[in-house]
Amino acid sequence: MKNIAYLLTFIILSFIGCSGTTQKNSGLSQQEKVTIIRFDKDVYNYLQQPDAVKESGLKDKYPLLLPAFGRIAMDNSDPATFFPALRDYFSHPALMQIYKDALNTFDNVTLYEEELSNVSSLVSENLPEKKLPGFAMHVSGFRENTIIVNNLISISIDKYLGNNYTAYQEFFQPFERQHMQPEYIVRDYLKAWLMSDIVKSDAEGQTLLSAMVYEGKILYALSLLLPEKKPEDIIGYTKGQSDWCKQNEKSIWQNIVKQNYLYSTDHMVITRFINDGAYTAVVSKDSPGRIGAWTGWQIVNQYAKKKDASLRNIIDTDAQTILKEAKYNP
Repeated sequence: MKNIAYLLTFIILSFIGCSGTTQKNSGLSQQEKVTIIRFDKDVYNYLQQPDAVKESGLKDKYPLLLPAFGRIAMDNSDPATFFPALRDYFSHPALMQIYKDALNTFDNVTLYEEELSNVSSLVSENLPEKKLPGFAMHVSGFRENTIIVNNLISISIDKYLGNNYTAYQEFFQPFERQHMQPEYIVRDYLKAWLMSDIVKSDAEGQTLLSAMVYEGKILYALSLLLPEKKPEDIIGYTKGQSDWCKQNEKSIWQNIVKQNYLYSTDHMVITRFINDGAYTAVVSKDSPGRIGAWTGWQIVNQYAKKKDASLRNIIDTDAQTILKEAKYNP
């Protein structure tokens, strides 16, 4: 069974080959500062005054990111029709207003670059064999959140304009808007990197346990790389939702065990526990979504404490071993 959590948390478009821009990116050393590539501004500049010179420049600068963007935004990566399709897609006044709002909100991204630069040193400490990829921004018109092109991750900044952004009300549920805030940008960059390159899942024979522990590994890694974040900010809960989980941890676990869900391979069971939603229906209408991910995080946390395990050890250890040695039983 495909990894449900991976598919439904991010829709990621992957390409194999050279870098997404003409800049070669071999990763970041501990001392290097992260600079976010402003693909969004370059495309907007072209849309304001289209010409053949700018088209050639975009193709040269973004040989992989440009067609990847075409596929997720316009379902078109055909070089012959790409630019007319791009102009047509963003010709709608409402969509262009969203584009302008996104650029205004994220005109200066120094804050996010500094946060990512701090993360790079923590990556060196926790995963010394790994380096952060490059980072970029695009505007998709509320389409896929993340594009991964080899060693470059781009996020759609029009999906981070704030919970109360007017245009969101028609398209997104409250639980979705809860994550669509600027403070989740760095978390989501890192989450995409961890899911695509660091923490591998069991593609076949996935159980609820393996799905929960997979999600728990991601959340645990995020908590190490973003130590200033509160637990609720790592998973994307409100303080009230986080408190509910803590207060009901024992009954959540009993529900999973007594209903024989733990080793279930049923697609519906796994998605009900792992997917985001207004609540986790198989647990309680008072619960937040993603209870399975939250529980997996608690299991991984306890394993890390009992074994004094490194992040690499946690990533490489299978779900059954983590559960057994964590002795998780709230």
